[in-house]
Amino acid sequence: MVEEQNITMKIAKDQFHQIIAPRSIALVTTIDKNKKINAAPLSFVSPISFQPPILMLALSPSRHTYQNIIETKEFVLNFFGKEDLDKVLRCAKNYPKGINELQQAGLKWYSSELVNPPRVKEAKVWIECKLLDEKKMGDHLSIFGEVLVIEVKDEIITDGKVDIKKLSPALHISKDQFAVDFNVIKHKRYD
Repeated sequence: MVEEQNITMKIAKDQFHQIIAPRSIALVTTIDKNKKINAAPLSFVSPISFQPPILMLALSPSRHTYQNIIETKEFVLNFFGKEDLDKVLRCAKNYPKGINELQQAGLKWYSSELVNPPRVKEAKVWIECKLLDEKKMGDHLSIFGEVLVIEVKDEIITDGKVDIKKLSPALHISKDQFAVDFNVIKHKRYD
């Protein structure tokens, strides 16, 4: 009997995020102590607790977004459909502090319900959060935020639930790679 040989390839450890992909892209809106708006796209976002509802962002400490969250203790996650990917990514440009990335990208904003950073009008989902804690992890900082309110546009609701196909997000894989138009399936769980 001939034994089959597995053929494998090692991947650089710093490329692990490509395997844990695709990931939702949130446009994080914050304000600084002078009420200047900042927006930055981010795909390192994860839920970590159901009760209370807590999520985690991983941010570079050099980003204005991180500095604003630490100063004001608030932020909003804005989620978009694939049609707005270009505008969302324009907010990633390294603008000088105090420049409104939303304005530069041609996006509109309005007041949030419970926090001071604005919501982005073109988004389809908004999650308002308050800072709970932060922890340094390697070259990033983990920001833990308590979810205060979630609101979604009616157009992405089916049978009282968010319909991810109607949201139709662009999901981030790595650098300039994104996934769109994916299929959603149901499968029995065994827990």
